[in-house]
Order: sequence, then structure tokens, then C-alpha cells
Amino acid sequence: MAYPTLEQYNEALQSPQYVLLDPILKQGKLKTTGLGLPLALCGGFALTYTVDAGGRKFALRCFHRESRELERRYQAISARLRQLGSPYFLPFEFIPNGIRIQGATYPIVKMEWAQGRTLAEFLESEHRNIRALQNLRQSLARLADFLERNQIAHGDIQPENLMVNADGSNVQLIDYDGMFVEALRGSTATEVGQLNFQHPRRSATDFNERLDRFSFLTLDVALHALASSPALWANSQSEPSAIVFRRNDFLAPGASTIFNDVAKLQGVATHARNLARVAAGDFQSIPTLADFLQDRGITGSAIIFNPKSSPAEIVYQGAYTVCDATKYAQVLALVGSRIELIGQIQSVRRGWGANKKPYIFVNFSDWRGDAVKLSIWSDGMKAIEPNVPDDSWVGRWLSVTGLVEPPFVSKGKGRSGGYSHLSITISAPSQLRQLNEAEARFRLRGGNPPSPTNSQNSDILRTMGAPPGRASAPASPRRTAPPRSGNQQVLAAMQAQTPRTTASRPTQPPPQNSGGQSSPPAPSTGKGLLGLALHALWRLLK
Repeated sequence: MAYPTLEQYNEALQSPQYVLLDPILKQGKLKTTGLGLPLALCGGFALTYTVDAGGRKFALRCFHRESRELERRYQAISARLRQLGSPYFLPFEFIPNGIRIQGATYPIVKMEWAQGRTLAEFLESEHRNIRALQNLRQSLARLADFLERNQIAHGDIQPENLMVNADGSNVQLIDYDGMFVEALRGSTATEVGQLNFQHPRRSATDFNERLDRFSFLTLDVALHALASSPALWANSQSEPSAIVFRRNDFLAPGASTIFNDVAKLQGVATHARNLARVAAGDFQSIPTLADFLQDRGITGSAIIFNPKSSPAEIVYQGAYTVCDATKYAQVLALVGSRIELIGQIQSVRRGWGANKKPYIFVNFSDWRGDAVKLSIWSDGMKAIEPNVPDDSWVGRWLSVTGLVEPPFVSKGKGRSGGYSHLSITISAPSQLRQLNEAEARFRLRGGNPPSPTNSQNSDILRTMGAPPGRASAPASPRRTAPPRSGNQQVLAAMQAQTPRTTASRPTQPPPQNSGGQSSPPAPSTGKGLLGLALHALWRLLK
């Protein structure tokens, strides 16, 4: 089935009591942006909303990417997890008819909200805490052993899908879209995971209990290295989407500067060299973490590290599609997807909303035209303190990860004129990363994983439900398509266009920004994406 768009979900969920069919969720209150619209986070092929209901907190997952066997998979996963009754997993309920939009009902997942911090947030603050890193290594080793013993796999072990308690002694898994359980043997994968934590040769047809092995090896060696040399966090430019190692390192371990550095650390060297051998080997030959730590099951020849032998043209391999913050049309084509946005700050505007709360807009170009910006509402400002952008940030380069929200189109008059904005809402410090100009330009000219979001997910989804052995294999994760031009991006958006509804606007007047930039009352689809695409194409060609 074709699922609703982000715009349609956002419009419907402004009135949850009328569209949600679960008796608890329909009485709940959704977390919203500073505009009063539901705040969506992207996870795989579902959008995640935060709902407070009856004194409890839930994650509401709404699907926006097509899947022909979603219900069968979730029923199989749910049955197996109930049977295990493990604290590693959160209680959840797949509701086939959970939300009604424009007269049709669609499935949702209702999940208890996880406690603690994501591993990404945990490492941001604790990467110099050796005791916490040691606790975390032990916790992940126990989790890996549990999954192996029960012959199940999560499918996307990475920092955003692991919740960690205060001292790192306990972990919990979230996001079960890509899980393998025995009842699904013979199916293809729904995703191939976040690329910086996956073996280069993993494909959609690799769908079994061994899916998580390489992710655990990567995390263990990275945490071991950080405990031995905390400065490695900065030296390797680690961030929530890449801990010490990146996909580029796994594609050519012998030419990797990071592999070369980690292989010199006392106590870590052997494991680093073995990880390089595993990365260069076959996916089916990856050992368990327990065997790896005992130097067992390592196949392939030893890797000779020589960073000077790097290929003349190194291409950046990002976890998400990389977009230029000055290319409005490019970003427009990815509304509803999670991206990595690279841009140089042109202005920072602070204002006060109608709710009498402050907000900040970070602009990468002149906001009085077609522009891409960051929206930091009052709760987001608190979350990222003390690193709140101000005028001193003008000229800095940023890497930003987040969901591209529906466009807002203004028909204003006077000095502001009409403009169209695409925005990413900032709600966590892990979304922002400052780069030097050389690194920013390297990422911008590099290759991107195909949109949307997690690498080859769109190709994989087309194969779901096909008989084993007959699925059309997606492109190898080792190859990435060249970035499309702005015109091609716009045309792709036009071809994929479906009728969209216009989001209803709040009744209060729009809050004014003291710097002249108004906070829009709501991201109206006004012209619709088709009209915006034509408009953007016209601007590119004139």
C-alpha cells in the first residue's frame, strides 16, 4: 500500500483525538515544534512522534515508505520478542488500523518510550570517561551474546538505536523495523543499516542471525580505542553517526589513517588489525564478538597499513544523503527524509514567538528567497546549551543531520517580500557538528548513499515479499550513485508528486523576529511540492 506523506501525517496529527484509533494514544498530546506542529523524527521507513498520554510516554511510529509485507514482519517480530520477555527490548504493539487519514486507515506502531540516553548522546559527554567506556563494552558484549544465543538480529546496531543508562552498565534496543527472527528466514532485509557500522559487502539478501556481528566488532574496537586514547575522539572527527571509524575506513582499511593510528595503540593493535581483515573479507565469514576477542574465526590475509597509498580520488561516504544547504531544489526533493546538510552560516536570527518563547533561525543563504534553514525552538535551545548559535557563528561551516520538513511559502509584502523556506528542527546537540572548510567541501563533493535515508532502503523495499532467491539485488553498498544535479532532483520530485493537503494554520498571528525574519505560522504546502518544484526549476534555469 502507499502510505501518507509527512505533510499529511503532520496535518492529521494536529488533532490526534480524531485520527488516532488507539484509545490511549488518541487522548495524548504530541510533542510539537515552535509552530505548534507535530515534531517528526525519521527512523528507517517510519516517522516517529512523541506522545504523552495518561502519565506515560510513547513513541508513535507512522509508516511513510511502501512495504508489501509490513504486517507479517511485525507480527513475527512481536511474537518472538514476547516469547523472550527480555529487558533489552521495549514493549510495543503493531496496530494494523491505527490512524485514519482522508477516509483510509493505516498501520502504526505504539511503543513504550525508552529511558536513558541514546549511545550517540552518551558518547558525546562520556567519551573521555574510561570507566563508562569499559562498562559500555561489557554491556554490548552481553547484548551480542544474548542475540547470538537466541538466533535473532536487530539489523541496524548503531548509536541512534541503542539506549544507555547513566553509567553505561545497561543498554536497550529501539527501532525494530529491520529485525531478523526465525519466522522470517528466507525473506530479504528491509534495510541494510547505517553505513558507518555495516560491513561493506552486506546486501539485502544477507538476512539472518549474523546481521549484527560486524556492528558489534566495530563498536567494541572503537570503544576500546577511545578508552586507550581519549584524544582519538577529536582526531578521528567522531560524531553520533561515526564513532572512530567510518565507511571509508572499511572500504580501504590499508589506506585508512584511522586504522593506522588505532593499530599503534597498546592493547588495541591486534583487534584493530583483525577488524581490518574482517572488513576486507566476506560478509558471511564475520566471527562473533566473543570469538573475535579471543582472536578466533579471523579469515583473510593481514592488512598492511599505508595511509600514503590512499586513492587519488577519495569519495566521502555519508550515513545519510549529503545536501548542500545553498541548493534549495536539492533539499526540496528530500522532504520527509533524514539528510546530512552541509552549509556555511550566513546569518543567525533570534526572535520571540506568539507563545512568548524564544527561537533561533540559522540561515545558510538570504532568507528572503528560496532558502534552507535550521529552526531551534525554546526546548531545542535548552537541549543544546551552551552551544547555542549566535552572531559569532556567522561564517562557520556546519554538518547538520535531521528530517527535512515540508516547505513554508510566504506571500509577504514589504521589505520581507515573498519567500519559501525548507527547515530542519534542532532538538538535540548530536544534530550539529562544526567542520573546517576543507572537510565541509570534501563532504559536499563526495558521493552520497541513494535517497531516502538509510543507504539502499528504497531499493530493498521494492524486493520485500519476493520469493527467496528471486529478489532483485540492490546496488552494492560499496558503490554509490553520483549526486544528481539540482535540475534532476527537481524533476525527480515532480515525477514522484502525489496530491497533498494543505496544513491548517493556527489562529494566532505570526510571531515577529526582531531581526526582520518572521516566524511562519505553519508550514503551509500552499503551492504544493509540484508547484515549488516548477518554481525552483525555473529559478535554476533562468
